[in-house]
Amino acid sequence: MRYSPIVLIISHTCRLSSMFCPECGSLAFPDTSGNIKCPNYKCGYTGAAENKITGTDGTEIDLSKATSSSRVEERKYEVISDSDSVRGVLTTDTYICPKCDGREAYAELRQTRASDEPETRILTCKNCSHGWREY
Repeated sequence: MRYSPIVLIISHTCRLSSMFCPECGSLAFPDTSGNIKCPNYKCGYTGAAENKITGTDGTEIDLSKATSSSRVEERKYEVISDSDSVRGVLTTDTYICPKCDGREAYAELRQTRASDEPETRILTCKNCSHGWREY
């Protein structure tokens, strides 16, 4: 979690008792009017928050001017369709396709189970693109 530099400065130099619920001590953030609502549903405190705090160096900070915001990060996703690409090595006369009896197939070895189990051969027919496995 990243904090803004202002929050870090405040947290290192000030006592943040006004940011906590006076009833149960849960962390609460003041709204635009300066009131806090306790996030603890059992407590339910709603009321005024102390708007000024004094730092260890004697400076006063007005919390009524402090704001918090969050923004949604946009991400671009691209679906990679690997079913269109042929994986493996083309073999001839090693495997016979169960669907079209073709003798050319792409073969790929994958470790699909535990490491002490043998590898799985994933086969794809060159003619009809039918896929099957051999264990």
